[in-house]
Amino acid sequence: MVQQLSLFGYISDDGYDLLISTLTTISGNPPLLYNSLCTVWKPNPSYDVENVNSRNQLVEPNRIKLTKELPFSYLINETMVGQPLNFKILKSFTNDTISLSYVMTRNILHNEVLHTSNASTTTEIKNGSEHAGQIVNENDIVDVDMDASSTPSNRSCSPWSLQISDIPAAGNNRSVSMQTIAETIILSSAGENPSISSLMSGFGYVFEYQYLTIGVKFFMRHGLILELQKIWQIQEAGNSQITNGGFLIKAYINVNRGTDIDRINYTETVLMNLKKELQGYIELSVPDRQSMDSRVAHGNILI
Repeated sequence: MVQQLSLFGYISDDGYDLLISTLTTISGNPPLLYNSLCTVWKPNPSYDVENVNSRNQLVEPNRIKLTKELPFSYLINETMVGQPLNFKILKSFTNDTISLSYVMTRNILHNEVLHTSNASTTTEIKNGSEHAGQIVNENDIVDVDMDASSTPSNRSCSPWSLQISDIPAAGNNRSVSMQTIAETIILSSAGENPSISSLMSGFGYVFEYQYLTIGVKFFMRHGLILELQKIWQIQEAGNSQITNGGFLIKAYINVNRGTDIDRINYTETVLMNLKKELQGYIELSVPDRQSMDSRVAHGNILI
């Protein structure tokens, strides 16, 4: 469990290259490309659960957020084949179009085989090896995003991360958002048909909605992490990009102990210094705390 202190901002697509250059200079590190499939689950409404704790206090049920990284071969289309997987590829995701479909995510949740092509990943490996001056035998190429089997399967993807968060701390004069987050890793599940969906069903939770994040991360001094994100809502009716025309910016630091006041104050100072350094270029601010509320009685959260 950690206390996450954060600030959020937004920048248009046109300012992406300049921001990458600026943050690379400030951090001294290159940006790291990442993606995250996030699925949100709520308590099964068919179960009658008494929302009272041992102290006879009313407790509102919370959503659970499950996230995992996917192979980029699931996300890129034919026009992106051959492009290096670095921060520049983000400029290709400018609209609602994304290769990941609702059917593919359902297969991932139920641990079924994904019928996707490995052509993109194979091409990238071949190109990379040829640039290095190596002779590549096509039969020796192994898909680095997945296992070495000929059939793509989500079993070889990264493990699921389970996260439960509280509503951010209240206060009109807060300079940063502070939220309690509990997180763990799910390495495997048991049963006749093991899957993350059956595991959550056993917990008494049902699927509510999902979204995909593709972005870059900067790891900066003092434990500061800064992310630039493109976000798509993945629905059965079709995908839609929530950040169309720009990027969501999130700057945050995790503090291990909520009772470590000195560390929290120091972390707040680091975030405020970043805000001051980028002032006039990017406006970092504290979002509405209700937009980050994971309780079931409140609306969808996408942060």
